[in-house]
Amino acid sequence: MRLNEQGLKSFWRSRVLHGADFADKHKRLDALYRVKDPWGFTDPREEMRFQETNRILLREFGQIGTLLEIGCAEGHQTAYLMRVCHQLYGLDVSSRAVQRAKLKCPGAILAAGDMARRAPIAGSPERFDVVVACEVLYYVKDVAANLRRMAQLGRGSLISYYYLDRFRERLDDELTCIDIAGREIIRCEDRSWSVVWWRND
Repeated sequence: MRLNEQGLKSFWRSRVLHGADFADKHKRLDALYRVKDPWGFTDPREEMRFQETNRILLREFGQIGTLLEIGCAEGHQTAYLMRVCHQLYGLDVSSRAVQRAKLKCPGAILAAGDMARRAPIAGSPERFDVVVACEVLYYVKDVAANLRRMAQLGRGSLISYYYLDRFRERLDDELTCIDIAGREIIRCEDRSWSVVWWRND
């Protein structure tokens, strides 16, 4: 049986990410981008998630001045997030992904790295208006530390993660340390995501 392109990408993703859950395996995440769009972000269901995330951001935070996107990948969601802010900054642990994102989103300020550094992006503000981490927290070792770092970096924060995924229970538990302002479920066909936001002032 021959796999179609999406089937091959899914197989590649499962091989490369085996053992990467909650583990800070940055080299594996970078290796994932030996193929383009390994996450399937051009899928209409994902594009609907991008649109709905923008709707929630505008409703909860209004037009945003500075936004930091943790895990910008190749810039698929970045291109949408740029519509709700004046200046977007983005980070990803994959230099391959960041190079592609720079081509897709030339108006964004993007860098390879993670948010653990004191100044994650050279020349960026000390504090952003909003920090987002969509579909990212599955791959960090210390979720609570990353949530605290998001609070340090932004006046507001928003995360999203698969609602029906095997990671949901763990991430729901990790969020008990946050004073959550709101939560919404985005649904599209067979996929569901939990979107959670809070304010850090």
